[in-house]
This record gives sequence, structure tokens and C-alpha cells, in this order.
Amino acid sequence: YNRSPGLAFIQAENTNLTWETTTQTDVSLQFGLLDEAITGEIGYFVKETNDLLFAEPIPASSGASSLTKNIGSVENAGVEFQLSIKNINNNNFKWTTDLNVSTLDNKITELPDDDVIGNLNILREGEPINAFYLVEYAGVDPDNGDALFYTNKGTEGETSNDWNDAERVIAGNPFPDLMAGLTNSLSYKQFDLSFSFQGEWGASVFNSAGKFQEANGDWFDNQDRSQLRRWQKPGDITDVPRAELVAGNGTEDSTRYLKSTDYIRLKNLTLGYNVPKKYTDVARISSARVYLSGFNLLTFTDYDGYDPESRSDAGGVGQVFYSAPAAKTIAIGVNLSF
Repeated sequence: YNRSPGLAFIQAENTNLTWETTTQTDVSLQFGLLDEAITGEIGYFVKETNDLLFAEPIPASSGASSLTKNIGSVENAGVEFQLSIKNINNNNFKWTTDLNVSTLDNKITELPDDDVIGNLNILREGEPINAFYLVEYAGVDPDNGDALFYTNKGTEGETSNDWNDAERVIAGNPFPDLMAGLTNSLSYKQFDLSFSFQGEWGASVFNSAGKFQEANGDWFDNQDRSQLRRWQKPGDITDVPRAELVAGNGTEDSTRYLKSTDYIRLKNLTLGYNVPKKYTDVARISSARVYLSGFNLLTFTDYDGYDPESRSDAGGVGQVFYSAPAAKTIAIGVNLSF
């Protein structure tokens, strides 16, 4: 602005904002069996947060799209379980296993007003925070290839090829309700091996890029291979609508682009060798270890996007947009101690 500073209005003021407040209750039991060969802990927690800070949508005519308010309470409850087992423990061979499992039940317990509805998410009492709130995709009309949507207006199973005829429903949770990890560590003489698996279940993610890469001709991004099974002639049974150039056949926001992110991943694998002391003494070092490590080597999932661990990078909770997958990395290294 001709070298003059300027001001831009980006957020509406709310002078009544306060801190969120949280109370938490934890109950746990620790145990050890067989002379500490098996140890573990099981716990239950309840965490209640009040005066939550949320961006409540407001009319754009006000000059802003949302107003941050303290507008509710949420409860998180779950069970956490940890188990460590010394499977084998002798002079030459050692093998330990560590397991952790946790559950999460997240729900909104209080809202002062009606539902807070966003573009894809909703705040509603009794539902998970930022639950997905979407029109329900019903597949493809086999007669003409039109995308269909469940109307959800009282008649069970009723569908329409007009997205505007359908009512939105609670369709998924952006956060997992079950998480687990498993690590095994083994050593035999100078060699050591460890590998870790992790997994999550119960979460969904909205693939915002789907409207571009599964677009039936709306856009010219590289298309997903699902387009190879698109409807092409009367009688075709498929879930991919007829391709139409810039015609919006089923590319509206719906559960068509909502994906389950259940997965199990080999997060880490490491093989090492500890150089015998007779060689390190010659080199005048106290210890030396060479190792080969791999990260994110394998992922078992039905998720058809790039990465089931993705959660939010598209401006909204649980939304992804061409998210790059976690890098698969292989490293070779040497640890020296002097």
C-alpha cells in the first residue's frame, strides 16, 4: 500500500472468553507376577473439560466467518493397559515383549444452544467432538449412472440423484477409539533385534482431494484408479458414477469421500551388532555398535488414500488434501563410545 502499513480484520473479538477448566480422575492397578517376569498396569480415566473454546460459525455479513466462544463441556473416558513380559532371559539369549492398548470414548456432554454445524463437522450433545456430519452416499443408479444419495427424510432406503434432497447425518468419528502398540526386543550374544507395530481403529478421515482425483471429469488432476470401474452402460453395478465433463455427478461433500483409517503399521525394525570388546580395546574405544534400521516399512489397511495416519491438513478436523504419506526410511549407522 505505497509503503504504508495496513490493518486487516481477521477475527471477531469476544471479551467474555475465559480459560478452559479440566478435572480428571484416574484409577489404576499395577501388578507383577512370576518374580517380575510379567509386569503391567491397567487403568481407567475420566477427563471432563468445561468452558471449551470453539469457533462458532456466524453470518459472513458480520465481516468474519466465526466467533470464538466458551460454549460447552466434553468428556473423555477410557481404559489403558500395559503389559511387559520377559519371555526368555539367560546369558546368551534375551527376549522381551511390551504391549500397550488404550481406548477412548469421547463425547460432548453439554452445549448451551443448538448444534454447532460446520462444513463437514458438527458439535452435538452425546456425539464425539467434531463428528462428521455428511449427506450419505448411496452408490450409483444402474440404469443411467447417476450418483445417488440417501434422503434420510423418514422413508428408509429412499434415494435421490439430487444432493440437495438429502439430509445430513452423523457419519463418523475423526478420532480413533482403540489404539495399540506391540514391541519385541531380542538379543543373542552380540546381535540385537527389535521391531514395533502400532495400530488404530475406529477413526474416519474425509479425503477432500477425492473431489478432484475421483471427479468423473470435473477436474483434470491425476485420477484415482477407482475411475476404471465407473458406470459405462445400463446395468453396470458399481459405486463410481458416470463420467461427465464438469457436470458434478456425485462430487458433492458426502460419505463417498469418507474413509475408514483402521491400520496396523510396522513402525520400526532395527538389527544391530555390538562389536566384541577385544576389538574395541584394540581401537581404544569403550564400545561400538553398527545397526540397520527401517521406519514405516509395512502398512496393513483397507484405506485407499496415501496415509491412514493423516488427520488434519486441509483446514478442518479429520480432513486431508493430497497428504504426503509418512516417509519409508532405511538408515545404517554406527554408535561409538569413548
